[in-house]
Amino acid sequence: MSLTNKDVIKAFIADFKSMHHDDQQPDVICDFDGDPAPLAQVAKILGKPTLQFSYRFADSAVNDHSDLFYCLIIAAHELAHWANAHTKHLDKDDLDSKAIEMWADFFGTRLVFSAVARCTKIKEIITGRLRTPAFDAVGPDALLPEYGSALRRVYDTVFVPAGVSPQYPSPNERVQICAAGVTSFFYRHLGQMHQGRTIVALRSVLLEPFKDLLDLFQQDVTTDDSDELSFRNIEIHLGLKQGRALITPGIRPEFNQLVGTHYLGHEENMAHREKLRDTVRAWGVEV
Repeated sequence: MSLTNKDVIKAFIADFKSMHHDDQQPDVICDFDGDPAPLAQVAKILGKPTLQFSYRFADSAVNDHSDLFYCLIIAAHELAHWANAHTKHLDKDDLDSKAIEMWADFFGTRLVFSAVARCTKIKEIITGRLRTPAFDAVGPDALLPEYGSALRRVYDTVFVPAGVSPQYPSPNERVQICAAGVTSFFYRHLGQMHQGRTIVALRSVLLEPFKDLLDLFQQDVTTDDSDELSFRNIEIHLGLKQGRALITPGIRPEFNQLVGTHYLGHEENMAHREKLRDTVRAWGVEV
């Protein structure tokens, strides 16, 4: 029996649940019989936020690791919306929408690699049903080229056809946001930023798969835009917390820094970002 996107998504959701304490596992509802037009979305079904996938997408075969990551990138974006309760937020303008979509790409990327590196169900697919004699995955970084190939496919078949909208980051921005999510994962997974690991990650998921588009990537976001989007992101997620410790409760301590929904305030966030910038500047890169 062939492996399908539906199988991968079910394994991914199981991994997400395992990131939480047994008595506080989130009730993630999925519908695999959605209309063919949207590949995936968070829709309210019977009053409950539901991850809804196109039946054609759900039934598509997963033949290799690139197919696997293609599915995970799309599913993780929607799971990020669900985990952060984005359906409860009412956008006050297009910038709010753009900030939320940007965060779903970034947070979703960390969800993907957290499952690959620290959980069991997706790992079983990678090392079992998709393992070949010529490839034996060792560690989450072993699959970075396959992730990069899948990200390019998402760019070509999802981001670009969707076009440019003031409510979404541009296709070029979205690729860079996902790449930043990869480096953010390794920083949090390893406990510190490693120059070599960061360079390898960016080369595998951005520089090589998108080498024909790199000149275009510098034309989208100004520093002012980036700072305003970051400010909006904090405001939105602090609001969604409603004074609670987490938006989605029950996260295990070892996953809190990876995919916890606790969120820092503005001053703490600015100090954290400046510390990261100082680390990168020490490598001789001006940011």
